[in-house]
Amino acid sequence: MTDLPALLSKWLCHDLATPAATVMTASELLGPTGDAEINGLVQDGAKRLVARLRLIRAAFAPGGAAMSGTALERLVRDGIDGTPLTWERPGDASGPEAALVAGAAMLLADLARGSAVTVDASGVRWDAARTLPDSVLAALAGETPTDSRAAVAAMVAAAAVRAGAAVTATADGIRWN
Repeated sequence: MTDLPALLSKWLCHDLATPAATVMTASELLGPTGDAEINGLVQDGAKRLVARLRLIRAAFAPGGAAMSGTALERLVRDGIDGTPLTWERPGDASGPEAALVAGAAMLLADLARGSAVTVDASGVRWDAARTLPDSVLAALAGETPTDSRAAVAAMVAAAAVRAGAAVTATADGIRWN
């Protein structure tokens, strides 16, 4: 069976990464001849876009290769730009484990923008208790997603299955075993 979400994510990330890289390169080529402030904004926006696309690809269209803990931390940190991150996850991650971590971190960062997120060996959590939307809770439990955040939650649950784990919503985030 074809993994349609993974194929769509790969296509989307590829198609958006190329124009973003072109914009970034053009801005770098303009250098000091253009408006420095505008160039800085363009470069910053392009870098953030590329980092987010890399995180989306890792979460929804993972490769089979393992990822070093350092590379996974950098991928998550860059992809959830603006969200304070504490990294307590030891060691490397298989492709499916990396997808689970990336997807859960992205989901929690998006649900409570600007709130601190901690990643450890058994999950991703906020700095304080928060209520997950009902649609996200349902999708994590295996129900059909009804909105875009629930779709992300469903893909996190699918990543957990691929990693041989089960996800559980907690008062402060998402845990797995």
